[in-house]
Amino acid sequence: MDKSMLLEMQPFSYFASKRDLRQSINERVRKLRNRLTPSTLCVLDVLRLRSMKVLGVAYLKIETIIALTKVSRASVERAIRKLEQEGIIKRIFTSRKTGLQGANIYYFLPLNDGVELTGLDKPKTPDKSKVEAPKLESNTGVFNTPKRSKETKKNNVNRTRLVKDSSVIPSYIPKDFAKLIQQGFSCGRVIKQFWSKMVMFKNITGWTRNENVLPIATDAWEYTKNEYKRDKKEWELDRFLKCFYGTMKRIEEKRVEEYAAMWK
Repeated sequence: MDKSMLLEMQPFSYFASKRDLRQSINERVRKLRNRLTPSTLCVLDVLRLRSMKVLGVAYLKIETIIALTKVSRASVERAIRKLEQEGIIKRIFTSRKTGLQGANIYYFLPLNDGVELTGLDKPKTPDKSKVEAPKLESNTGVFNTPKRSKETKKNNVNRTRLVKDSSVIPSYIPKDFAKLIQQGFSCGRVIKQFWSKMVMFKNITGWTRNENVLPIATDAWEYTKNEYKRDKKEWELDRFLKCFYGTMKRIEEKRVEEYAAMWK
């Protein structure tokens, strides 16, 4: 593997030591063992073994994984999708100059799917004694999704990374709503997921497109935030989203009941 490729992989590494990487993977496997098939565990082990030069990052062709695991291509693809779905790894697709698919970058996410609460837990004044790794300085998302590295050479077309910067907040999301969720999450990808819950809520409850649902969203967010602070154990992003959406529905049900009572 050439030096330029190692430099390209470096921004995707979130582990300070091999011990940290092993502990993170072992904890994930312990929690998900009943949901991971033997072939998926084989693929996971290959990615782990090949992610030691740049901690937590592997650069492999599908064919190489097939040869090392000795399982079918379909099983390898299924295993990779499963590991992505469970928040253990992320895959970055690459392509060659010819347009054909090249080797892919696979990187392990930290525990909790890389979700980092930017405002609910962290002190306002950062601890200067803790040295932050340079790779995190440019990250803006709670998933710690790395920004695309600048091309070292303008004519370098051997490897084209097909990846979007998921830290950017989509323009169609109202600024007030984005600002609300940014109290806890700064990544555009996560804010988009909360907005999707809002759109689903409006569709199910019959609110029109132009009606302002921000007051309900604000109340639901405050409730979700307080629930998290009361019991922080096992709070992953999925639980935030479910609590936020469920609370909006309960607020709406209560509002409808109150209106109905007025006409009795």
